[in-house]
Amino acid sequence: LHMLKKIVALLFSLLLMTGLSACGAPGQSLPTLELPEDGQIMMSKIGRADTLEGLCEYMAEGLAITGDPVDMSYDVIGAVAGVRYRFTYNGSTVQVELYEFDLDNLGETGKACLDSAGEKGSFPVLDKEVPAVLNGKYLMVYTDASKKEENTAQRERVEQLFMDFAGFKPN
Repeated sequence: LHMLKKIVALLFSLLLMTGLSACGAPGQSLPTLELPEDGQIMMSKIGRADTLEGLCEYMAEGLAITGDPVDMSYDVIGAVAGVRYRFTYNGSTVQVELYEFDLDNLGETGKACLDSAGEKGSFPVLDKEVPAVLNGKYLMVYTDASKKEENTAQRERVEQLFMDFAGFKPN
């Protein structure tokens, strides 16, 4: 069982590293995220369900993500769900991963991941520290190798949008 966990962790880290690289498969085109020229992003006043799907809808409306989500190996970090979005922004490949944790049934792996993200702003995957932002039961990993001012500002805006998410509990 211990060896199986190591193999799964290795596969997850390989998947993560592949996803972090700027090059995709030949002929693969990624959707492009474009912000309005006036910088005004209109958010609906309608609340979102306190679910990963609700968070994804909120983030898409706030122009933080675009394209179709790809399911991640979320159980490797102790989450109950997780998706990845890959797209281009300002000429750079961006990857946003969103994970949901069940705080009432948090295993040892999930607790370690959330504790680390809360304390250090990152969590370990094998021998790498992955930068992350934590908002309650949600964790976001935002990756953009560009150091352009616009890209840095977008990252900060997306992190704030993520932190502002407060979904409501559906009846």
